[in-house]
Amino acid sequence: MDLAVPGVLREAAAEAPGGAGVYLFLGASGEVLYVGKAGNLRQRLAQHAAAKGPRVGLAKRYDLVRRVVWEVAASEEAAAWRESELIFALRPPYNANTGVRGVAAVGQDARIPYVVVREGAAGVLRFGLETAVPSDGRAYGCFPHLGKGVASSLGIACSDGYTALLRLLWASGGVGQLMPGAITRSAPEQFSVVIDEGIRPALHGFLSGARGKLVDELLLGASGRPAFMMPALRRDREAALRFFAGGPKLVRERRLRHGVRGRVLEVETYRRLVCEEIAPVIRG
Repeated sequence: MDLAVPGVLREAAAEAPGGAGVYLFLGASGEVLYVGKAGNLRQRLAQHAAAKGPRVGLAKRYDLVRRVVWEVAASEEAAAWRESELIFALRPPYNANTGVRGVAAVGQDARIPYVVVREGAAGVLRFGLETAVPSDGRAYGCFPHLGKGVASSLGIACSDGYTALLRLLWASGGVGQLMPGAITRSAPEQFSVVIDEGIRPALHGFLSGARGKLVDELLLGASGRPAFMMPALRRDREAALRFFAGGPKLVRERRLRHGVRGRVLEVETYRRLVCEEIAPVIRG
């Protein structure tokens, strides 16, 4: 059965800018029904407005949309990352509840991990992904897009980049000839590695979002590894920097922007701050 497209979608398509950004469908009470992203907001909203034929998912509830608002982004990737943040914080009812392979979808993560670093014997640091701030060790985060099964582009950047960071730490430490299997796959929940005492301040700066230069120091420290490893380790440097941008740096910038003290953001505080950021756009 064909359903009429509300005029609000056609009006939004006519008014939206042609650049990248995120858009939000709002209901009668101003509630957020859906968050989407686009490389070209005008074109994407025009696709919604031109929808014809039998509908599934969100399209079946276009009749609920009373207003469309948007936020411009610097690039399509920035829009995708912002979409993940907004879905996580706002939990709109018409975004998908499940993602690829039956795991958590964009922003609807099953776990909200913190990176926890604990001291071990003989220069060993033990890294863990944990769902709450522990009483021991040093915690960083929260990083809601880090962990197994997160399907968004921000989730992939964080999870792949965190694993790349662990590979760089292992390679720089110089212990062992064969890379451990735990860091050849998705982000491990636990991993131990020997690192030089002098690297530890830079590691703290990296995980707290203050300084990303750690990866250059690690790559230099890994220069004694066999030549065949170096191209992959250079790629790991770039991946680790993406984790830095989408995880630690993002947390630190949000904390400083909102005047929140402390290195760690609680989950609900993180959600609240993202909601505060988008509130002026929703209010119009």
